[in-house]
Amino acid sequence: MNILPSTLYLHSLFLGVTGDKIIDGKEAKPHSRPYMAFLHIGKVGKICGGFLIHPNFILTAAHCQRQNINVLLGAHDFSKNEESQQVIPVEAIIPHKCFDNLTLANDIMLLKLKYRANITHAVKTIRIPKRDEDFSICKCSVAGWGYAKTNGNDNSVLREVKVRVDFLCYFFLNSPQNKYFIFQGDSGGPLACHGILNMPTAVGIVSYASKGCDDPQSIAYIRVSAYWDWIQMTIKKYSAA
Repeated sequence: MNILPSTLYLHSLFLGVTGDKIIDGKEAKPHSRPYMAFLHIGKVGKICGGFLIHPNFILTAAHCQRQNINVLLGAHDFSKNEESQQVIPVEAIIPHKCFDNLTLANDIMLLKLKYRANITHAVKTIRIPKRDEDFSICKCSVAGWGYAKTNGNDNSVLREVKVRVDFLCYFFLNSPQNKYFIFQGDSGGPLACHGILNMPTAVGIVSYASKGCDDPQSIAYIRVSAYWDWIQMTIKKYSAA
């Protein structure tokens, strides 16, 4: 069995991606990504993305951890009081035990919600891949509420970037015609690809970029399948608590 690395380095030479903000993407169709979670973090007002993988659990990046996280589900425009929205406090913040805040190794975290999300047309879970699941030649996308322009204002509506992944989508995003960017505010969101039975699958977690916007080099995603066992064991442990 091949041992795949836990971090995906997706080079901007092919994609034009840097940081954790979507620039020049497009507004997503409202509630077309019902698994998306908006994380409002602490008193500083920091935001991150995340995604619902279980009615009680959000998966996101460990570098988003702070005290007092509230999760907003079912949102398209978080600045509005949409009827579809559900605001749920986080009961337990569970970063991977080997997370390194300096290198961002093992940049993955589960959030246990204080109470179960109500599954509706606007709030649904997304599947995650098993350790040995293959994704060769697939269509993927990234979405979030991060800034929509370099040095711009906050973006309150969900935006998305669609990319085509060729060869082994774990390693290369081959889409030279798409010059989109991901930057501040979108950390923790999913790299979503079509998996088994064409179902949306969270293949990666937006982690970081090695260069700034003026010198785009590469963006790193955390490979979700590498943490399949940890995710399942953690959910089981905290569900029994």
